Amino acid sequence: MTALAGLRVIDASEGVAGGYCTRLLAGLGADVIKVERPAIGDSLRRAGPFLRDVPHVETSAPNLHLGAGKRSVTLDINTRSGADLLARLLADADVFIASDAALPRQLTDDALGGQYPQLVVTWITPFGATGPRAGWRATDIVAHAMGGYLAMTGDPDSEPVKPYGEQSAYQAGLHAALGVVAALAARDRLGAGGQEVDVAAVEASSFLIGGALARAFIFGRESTRNGTRPVGLPPEYLYPSVIRPCADGYVYIHRHNRFPDLLAALTREPRLAAPDVLSQPLGHADETDTLVDRWLATRDKWQAVAEAQELRVPFTEVLDPAEVVEDRLGQLTARGFFAETEHPAAGAVRVPGAPLVMSASPWATQRAPLLGEHNRDVYSDELGLTARSLTRLAAAGVI
Repeated sequence: MTALAGLRVIDASEGVAGGYCTRLLAGLGADVIKVERPAIGDSLRRAGPFLRDVPHVETSAPNLHLGAGKRSVTLDINTRSGADLLARLLADADVFIASDAALPRQLTDDALGGQYPQLVVTWITPFGATGPRAGWRATDIVAHAMGGYLAMTGDPDSEPVKPYGEQSAYQAGLHAALGVVAALAARDRLGAGGQEVDVAAVEASSFLIGGALARAFIFGRESTRNGTRPVGLPPEYLYPSVIRPCADGYVYIHRHNRFPDLLAALTREPRLAAPDVLSQPLGHADETDTLVDRWLATRDKWQAVAEAQELRVPFTEVLDPAEVVEDRLGQLTARGFFAETEHPAAGAVRVPGAPLVMSASPWATQRAPLLGEHNRDVYSDELGLTARSLTRLAAAGVI
């Protein structure tokens, strides 16, 4: 049996954070009903890339990934009829996920807590539900800028480098999923009732750099941009621990902590075993990079890593997404990480499978739903609406 079997989640969020949160919950076995706007759906459906580069609400790559395993209903919750239907969905739900402060008035925090005392209500917003900027909007780059992350990314003589995609949203979604599971455990095992889980993307971004925040508080030392090198550390700190270019891309290189002179043997550069270099490795970072780069330039990443690991020097290939999918090393394939699904509009789709493996609770991998695919199942079979009512609501643009 899956870990969250029997639990129902109503997801009325928009975008990556809520989508990733409920993707995790669906994979753990929860019945996730995704509430989407009629005709246009969740914003993920309009985010590229698209199959064959043709924009379509059913073939967005982000939605094919983050929508997997859910049921989709269309509903305009900002209409009176839509809000009433959402309220009926929540009556049988365990969890409600929302990311937009502009919900119907009858679905505010207090009303939800009073009307559904066993419901775990989860808000995922840029700045959180309280504080002077509650209700403000923000993009991923704003979350990273205000969370402190951008102060430490990129070369010291250039502008910051934003992480790929929407990493603050993924972190917020991950924190929200953890909060949901913890709140459910407190409800079901401790009798705590429903709780409100409040996640802010800015805080999720700041949580990523917790060590830098602690360093600033305790030592008054700022962690500033230092390329791919360690930041805010003394010259005695170990080095290399850095990404460097090779003949066909990049490798992550690290010295052997117990036998640092092995790097000199690997690269055939005696200078890397000199006492002054070994005593202050980070203080000789420029010199180390020059010597190691000379060796790396004659090898592709696979050769460099293979030779390094023969000496137990911890090098790692830096793989691009296509190389991850190819899985040349066979590690992901051996663990069954990738899953093949058949989608009515996109055809055969290979998606990331389980991000965690539990021995007694299998991960559930299913395809993403079509927009409104489960309207009849949910509204007629489960809520008891007649075919005439469905037709009337559809004509009015409610569903």
